[in-house]
Amino acid sequence: MTRSIAAAILLAGFASMAAPALAQDAPPREVVSGADFMAVCGAAGKALSSPPGEGSRPAARRCKDYLKNFFQLESVRPLIPNDQVMCINGSLKWQDIADQVLDWGQGRSEFDSRPADDLVRAAMRARHPCPEGN
Repeated sequence: MTRSIAAAILLAGFASMAAPALAQDAPPREVVSGADFMAVCGAAGKALSSPPGEGSRPAARRCKDYLKNFFQLESVRPLIPNDQVMCINGSLKWQDIADQVLDWGQGRSEFDSRPADDLVRAAMRARHPCPEGN
């Protein structure tokens, strides 16, 4: 009987040590809403930089994957008359894009429940407006 109690205590000790490691390894949530973008890309910190800085690498991968998909879809999205598009001159690194959207999105809770695409599109249009006539 004492062995089974000792084994249970030992097993509970191992389980409690493994729990934080499992929580840390949990994949970041999908980027669906503006709140998701702010949480995931915010957790990425500077891990999108090359070389990666401080931040969650799994979150950085999820953020970068979302951004790559966003810009691929944006490039083939049909233009609606009077629809202002973003005009990015030169090239931006993924870290720059994430930082610009995170900075612009701070305190804009109206985007929390809207699609993440709306947040990114609005932020990039605000930061990179097109010249008149485009």
